[in-house]
Amino acid sequence: MPGEAPGLGEQFGRTRAALLGLIRAHIDLARAEFSEIAGQIKRAAALGGAALLLLFLAGMLVAIGSLLFLGEAIFGSIGWGLLDGAELLVGGAALLAMAIVDLSPSRAFRALVVGIGVGLVVAGVLGFDWTWLDHRYLATMPPFLVAAVACAVLIGLLGLLLGSPFGRAAASGGFVAGSVVGAMLGLLASSGPGWRVAAAIGVAALLLFWPIVAAVFVFRNGIDTAKLKKRFVPQQTIETTKETIEWVREQMPLGRKS
Repeated sequence: MPGEAPGLGEQFGRTRAALLGLIRAHIDLARAEFSEIAGQIKRAAALGGAALLLLFLAGMLVAIGSLLFLGEAIFGSIGWGLLDGAELLVGGAALLAMAIVDLSPSRAFRALVVGIGVGLVVAGVLGFDWTWLDHRYLATMPPFLVAAVACAVLIGLLGLLLGSPFGRAAASGGFVAGSVVGAMLGLLASSGPGWRVAAAIGVAALLLFWPIVAAVFVFRNGIDTAKLKKRFVPQQTIETTKETIEWVREQMPLGRKS
């Protein structure tokens, strides 16, 4: 009849349907909100990544621009800033890589001292007025020959010292290479490049020899592989695990010794 109240089963069904509909509505609302939140997170991540990229590019621009500016201001050309800056970055990377192996701070400092010495010698040789020396004391020898011989002897001896820890062949090769480089520097010095260019080349020599001498300090006695293994392999954990496995085997009936 039209006026009859619904039965208990029908009321339960309606309530159940209303409850499920309410739950589905909440789920749909949560999905919509999470979807919108996910979109906002993606947008924030993209904007944050772009901001970090711009900061990285700004840092690179400041670093590179500073090196080029210093090259122009100190040495008279941005080319020297490019050369010395590139050597500084590459040499720094080499030193950090050698520090992973076996380069201690004291060895790095000693290598820096040697590099500074080489840089001062190179700058002094290139900036020296060899023409004045020839006119004053060595009138019978051309300036380029005097400068070439002096540089060849100085840098050849340095190559001999750096190569000696690795044997006679390396020492001889170092002396020959040093003599060739010294002769080339001597020819350049005889033309009188000036103190700014001499200082730029001296800094380049410093930045070149610093990682080279550091490498000599690291590799002259060989690399201690046992020490590297101890640093990078969890040996104590491995030994403890082995002992635990042996103990477990002994505790098992089939693993006990008769």
